Amino acid sequence: MKKIFALATSAFICAIALSGCNRAEYNLYTNLSKGDFVYDKNYAVNLIEGGAFGGLKADKAENTQDFTGKTKSWFGIINTDLTATLVISDNFNEPATLENFNLLCGEVGEVLDDMNYSLSATVEGASIYNFNNAAAGAEVELTRTAYTVLDMTQRIYEFTEGYYNPAVYYSVQAYGFGGAEAYPQTAEDLPKDGDIEKYNILADAFMDIRLKEEDGKFYAVKPDTTVEVNGETLSLKLDLGGIGKGYATDVVSGLIDKYGFKYGYFNFGGSSIVYKSHFREGNYSLAITDPRNLGGYYMITPIANLSVSTSGDNAQYYIIDGVRYCHVINPKTGKPVQTGVMSATILGGSAAEDDAYTTAIMAMGRDKAAEFIKTKLTDRRVVFSCGV
Repeated sequence: MKKIFALATSAFICAIALSGCNRAEYNLYTNLSKGDFVYDKNYAVNLIEGGAFGGLKADKAENTQDFTGKTKSWFGIINTDLTATLVISDNFNEPATLENFNLLCGEVGEVLDDMNYSLSATVEGASIYNFNNAAAGAEVELTRTAYTVLDMTQRIYEFTEGYYNPAVYYSVQAYGFGGAEAYPQTAEDLPKDGDIEKYNILADAFMDIRLKEEDGKFYAVKPDTTVEVNGETLSLKLDLGGIGKGYATDVVSGLIDKYGFKYGYFNFGGSSIVYKSHFREGNYSLAITDPRNLGGYYMITPIANLSVSTSGDNAQYYIIDGVRYCHVINPKTGKPVQTGVMSATILGGSAAEDDAYTTAIMAMGRDKAAEFIKTKLTDRRVVFSCGV
């Protein structure tokens, strides 16, 4: 049997080879040693010192004759276009194994329902929906999950020096992403710098959110900060969809272990995945999509018993007058990232954290991102791509 290639869809993962050329057009930066990956010759490799992780630990089944795969998918989680897929390989001729799979699927469904009720910005009654629609200064009750994720997000904000900030909500909308009705079509349609500056005032108030726990209940107090844009008073809003996918992936990874399954993976939205082992090969082969040649890849590396998170400017974007505008917003400017970093992928650690870190790496730019990886992400396998 051929090795299984890990598949994702956001910045993304695929298994189709890219034809090389004679000179490197782009750079990849990684803390993996050269023996741990193969890469397309369009890319020049730049090794980042400081990785202290050990080798992969992969399992193989002793008797695979009766192994089959089972798949369960859930649709419209957190955002209407997000799909979560669980794939498990095992001997399902055993009644207890099949029962465990069904119980696992039931618990995964409960986790994803909780994600919707806790973190969705569009589902009425969800904690983040209620927070976003509350007045400035209001105290809003949260679910435990929303409280936990928001607390984690504030810690990540500090860890990344503000390069991850989920309060760039208005900029995301202004540039036509995050469920906005339409993309700008011309330079005149792009948001005005003055409006972006006001949105940045709200985003900069993110750490002013106060979290409270009282009598077993959880609350967030919204900052008093407001701005006026086009005659409308705006207060801070959040989008926790990205980190929420990673958080759910972490929880589901624990559930897969709880029910004793060693082989398979859980893929949430294509950009946040946890891989266990492949029942026959041990490792999966992870092919990371070339952000400038969709359908091709720029790196293949083995993966097993690790999460993987990816961000890229090729997932959602448009081009106006030769300038690429993507859905990843740089919190320092309030505008789509244009730092030269095209995509970032992290293997290992918490998927929730990694979803935030890959976004931050894109906003940091090449040099700061390389230093961030060298000094702060030494326990994770990291790669990012950028122009020469």
